[in-house]
Amino acid sequence: MFKKAKIKENNLKKGFTLVELLVTIVIFVIITGVVLVNSNKFDNTILLNNFGYDVALTIKLAQSYGVNVRESSSATFNYPYGVYFNLDTTTNSGGSLTNFVLFNDFDQSSSTKSVTSCDISSECIQKYSMQKGTYIKSLCAGTDEIDCNNHSNTQQLSILFQRPKLEALIYADGTADLKSYAKIILSSADGAVSTVIVTSAGQIYVKK
Repeated sequence: MFKKAKIKENNLKKGFTLVELLVTIVIFVIITGVVLVNSNKFDNTILLNNFGYDVALTIKLAQSYGVNVRESSSATFNYPYGVYFNLDTTTNSGGSLTNFVLFNDFDQSSSTKSVTSCDISSECIQKYSMQKGTYIKSLCAGTDEIDCNNHSNTQQLSILFQRPKLEALIYADGTADLKSYAKIILSSADGAVSTVIVTSAGQIYVKK
């Protein structure tokens, strides 16, 4: 009888109590949540950086087309190539926070026109769209970085290249005044930013 009671008592000491089980589950849930949150932030950062390099490479492609004399759709070789951004979503100008356009300026009106459609008759070569919460947060253009920061409410930005020069022709908001410095700021859904810088000297780079 004593042996049976002793065995029963030992069996009761084995395993988790309810409190221990609940504490273990709570710790597991907390650790899993932290890992998932950090993983999402990491994924968003990688995605944002990729889009930043995509924008920079598209501008670099326009530079290559313009300087290396790629034949345009009108069978000519001397028209500039460029990238067009339009954030003006309040009017009928076709603005978008997620789209930008690579185009061939064969009517020589890059500083004043809107290049948003990609139909057969347009100058558009390709329209790019950002996804998964990434968007163009703001544009600015000026004489240098400080001046650009003072004009950070730019709505339309055209960056063009024309042979034989590597220099960028930077226009803002439909005016014919050439700028020396442009900044395209991209953002992800969680607020992280990536910046593409273009200078009139033809420098194109991504700043994190």
